[in-house]
Amino acid sequence: MEEIEMRVFEDLSLQNYKRWIIPFVDEVLEYTKLKKGKILDIGAGPGLVVKEFASRSHHFEVIGIDISPKAIQLAKKNCDGLGNVRFLVADVYQLPFPERSFDVVVCKDSLHHFDNLRKALKEMLRVLKKDGFLYLQDLRRDLPKYLLERSVPPDTILKKLQFYSTRAAYTKQELEKTLRELHIHNPQIRTRKVTDQLKKKYKESGIDFVQLKEGFQARYIAIIKPK
Repeated sequence: MEEIEMRVFEDLSLQNYKRWIIPFVDEVLEYTKLKKGKILDIGAGPGLVVKEFASRSHHFEVIGIDISPKAIQLAKKNCDGLGNVRFLVADVYQLPFPERSFDVVVCKDSLHHFDNLRKALKEMLRVLKKDGFLYLQDLRRDLPKYLLERSVPPDTILKKLQFYSTRAAYTKQELEKTLRELHIHNPQIRTRKVTDQLKKKYKESGIDFVQLKEGFQARYIAIIKPK
């Protein structure tokens, strides 16, 4: 992203922190049962996912990488005061970590930025421990029409971000095909649904049910174990 786009994205992320960040981190921690260990956030942007993970427990060491120096600058600002975080300017295609370094690797809403999906996933899996989890979330290119229409025409920075990110996104089938090429079989790839339990839980947190449902419908998640 350009600097002005990153600023718009940061503002939007801060405004939607509860709806975008908290359910994502909740899902990762509930599924992986992680109580301590190392977490890597790929495409960390303004650092809000790192911030939420690090705030949950001082037993987590959370590292965020992004190719944009401006993003890393914003991330450091947003995580000021947290002692268990670290940020690096780094390329997903050449992660600066040894093999089997992380208990959990996450990539939230950044997969569509990677032109070489196979190479990006291979690197994420390389740095993941044998008993670790790779947790992906991204926009769907085949998202419901009513959601895509909200960004048409793409005549503002926000609408451009939404429209072109969606157009660049991968489908579930494309992701699954690439994982098969990497000999990863039977990954969990699905679109999340708002259950009555989640509706009740997040209503108490002040998260609007309709907005939460739309956010889920616009994305898919993939939970992957290394081979």
